[in-house]
Amino acid sequence: MTIAKKILLDELNENAHPEQVESVIFWALEHYANSEPKGTWGRTIAYAIKERISEAEKNDADSGAAGKK
Repeated sequence: MTIAKKILLDELNENAHPEQVESVIFWALEHYANSEPKGTWGRTIAYAIKERISEAEKNDADSGAAGKK
């Protein structure tokens, strides 16, 4: 495991900041996906991860709403 991955996982587990760490990571991915030059791997990967999170959150919200009917 890389040092960066260890630190990110520690930060996610500790969540000792005024903002949720996962929210900050999501915002960073969103910014990167929208600001980097088109056609770069970084932008492509950031966009794919951001979309995967957004879709999973939408599906989770939809299934939660369906269970409340």
